[in-house]
Amino acid sequence: MKVTLDTVFYSNSGDRKILQACLKSWFRNPKDLQFTDPRMSYPFDFRKWCALSYTEENIKTFVVKKDKWIVAHLSEKVILENKQAHLFHLFVDQEHRQLGLAKMLIDHAVEMAEKLKLSYITLAVVHKNQRGISIYKKAGFEENGLTTHGNIKMKKKI
Repeated sequence: MKVTLDTVFYSNSGDRKILQACLKSWFRNPKDLQFTDPRMSYPFDFRKWCALSYTEENIKTFVVKKDKWIVAHLSEKVILENKQAHLFHLFVDQEHRQLGLAKMLIDHAVEMAEKLKLSYITLAVVHKNQRGISIYKKAGFEENGLTTHGNIKMKKKI
């Protein structure tokens, strides 16, 4: 399968339009939405999604495209003063799972953090999301406590 990896920005109106269409089709299942962002309620609301997570300038979103359509998504917030990055909103379209796309996105985010000479990367994952936990552990992330909402905090030293 031939795919490309691109960077998109929620602040870019063209990217935003494409992301909105893509995410709306992905989050038809409430469980997928809850695993991706437990703060979101069903049905999916793109404006709320953006207001909760994409108002800051230091966020990049990496996407995998097949035939110019987004099939996987991961966002990375860089916090230079703390020498850290935080990953969130990893999602792979159901038809394209188990093809290594999540690993591709995580590896790319780690590479970007290394180029910035950051010290570590963090993330939070819903405790019921066993597939996600497994993917992150295989990528070298270790459990590092719980969030105030009971999600698992994970961390990877770079």
